[in-house]
Amino acid sequence: MGRRLRIEYEGAIYHVIQRGNNREFIFERATDKEYLIEQMNQAVQMDGVQIFAYVVMNNHYHIALRTQEKPISQVMHRINSRFSHHYNRERERTGHVFESRYKAIPVENENYLLTIIRYIHRNPVQAQLCQSVSDFRWSSDKAYRGQEQTFIETKFLLGLLAENPYKALDEYDILMGMDDDYRWKDSIFIGSPSFTAQFEPQKPISVKFSLQNILSNTGATMDDITLIRNGSKQRKIMSLKKEYVQTAINQGYTMDEIGKYVGISGVAVGKMLQSIRQQSQKVRK
Repeated sequence: MGRRLRIEYEGAIYHVIQRGNNREFIFERATDKEYLIEQMNQAVQMDGVQIFAYVVMNNHYHIALRTQEKPISQVMHRINSRFSHHYNRERERTGHVFESRYKAIPVENENYLLTIIRYIHRNPVQAQLCQSVSDFRWSSDKAYRGQEQTFIETKFLLGLLAENPYKALDEYDILMGMDDDYRWKDSIFIGSPSFTAQFEPQKPISVKFSLQNILSNTGATMDDITLIRNGSKQRKIMSLKKEYVQTAINQGYTMDEIGKYVGISGVAVGKMLQSIRQQSQKVRK
């Protein structure tokens, strides 16, 4: 099977993953990590991209970015070729530094960035390199915490979490402590079925119910629905609310979309999903 064509258009959002050649540890030195991060900064300054998050591990890196006039292929060529020249020059070597092809997963819109940014910042925690997201030096997490002025676009995510900047930081900290089910290795596109269908029209589009239908199909009465949509925390409707949240996630809605319909935040939806998973694990045990 031939390689899948790059999806490139102005304003496109991507989750980019690039590994070292043969998965070698090409970022062991702090100076190499710093050089790569500077190339990301240059991409913002010279190519006009927006970078929402990054992390530099020992043998690979992740970036969540949005392109403008320059396509993703040109942006990544600048970053990778400059780093490769630096790496080979410092070690007086020749040859490939990166795997021949980076992975760039198209993302439908900003609503899906919350999950991707969390995954990127939690990558060192999942790899057991540190205990918490804030412990790792080589990521954009510190920009979200206001610990330094950088080229990272933080306003979108923090504004999504709360209007008050102090409250937004508290919600961000909670968000970074939560696990998620996102697995980029299984992803080709990130978005709704209709977004995917634009690029793979030969695949049938699964039926996606409206949030109104999903809530109604839980068996909730009209009084229950009124309570749920008004953000009520009464215990008698919690099972209905959890069923609504889980079904909506399975249907491809974002946590922000799900929460907005029933008067709660996307972070609150994430907490509810974590509670559902914990209950499910207890049942299996």
